[in-house]
Amino acid sequence: MSGRRPRVSVQPGLSPGQRLAGLILRSLFRASARVTVEGGAELPRQGPLIVIGNHTSNADPPLVQAWLQGRLGRPIHFLAKEALFVAPLRPILRWYGAIPVRAGGSDASAYRDGLTVLRAGGVLGIFPEGRRSADGRLGQARQGVALLADRSGAPVLPVGISGLSAFLPRGAHLPRFGTRVHLRIGRPETLRLDPALDRRAALAQATATLMARLAALVEPEWHDPDPGP
Repeated sequence: MSGRRPRVSVQPGLSPGQRLAGLILRSLFRASARVTVEGGAELPRQGPLIVIGNHTSNADPPLVQAWLQGRLGRPIHFLAKEALFVAPLRPILRWYGAIPVRAGGSDASAYRDGLTVLRAGGVLGIFPEGRRSADGRLGQARQGVALLADRSGAPVLPVGISGLSAFLPRGAHLPRFGTRVHLRIGRPETLRLDPALDRRAALAQATATLMARLAALVEPEWHDPDPGP
């Protein structure tokens, strides 16, 4: 990504253009896949929120935005790898308020931007595994989500994605039409670190708990029995 890092700006609601984009995305997914959505009855319409999902395909963020963003009534600021912030995707990602993340380890700037979104009462979207799964199954998570949740006090909303890696496999340019895709939305819960543990152990335990909640929302054939770190 060239030029200055984009400034993070949190909108209180969705713009007409973002609502229209959501409608178009839902229509495209419905025309190309058999999408079912479950849950989402207890979604906070205001206040900070961290949305986490399993990362199986490049289509994960558009799918979550298509169905969840409208229900929340506000934009989801996804963390996205820095390499994506080039034409033609860069203006679209910036329009949605995506936050670039440098590859190869922790990114202090991305962490600060994520914290800015949460402290402004916005919604932050994170795939805890940090990269797409090679086979569509849940992998090990990094501790960034637990750290952000602890620092901000924001509740964490897990969203399980099943079948999307079969719909748009890694390396594919076109989807496999008619694939069954299931999006299961969990309940937001506030993360609490165990005060009896040292910070590193407490973050590891909290991360394992978050991934267990996420695994419960993913259909069994797409997750490992022990997805914790």
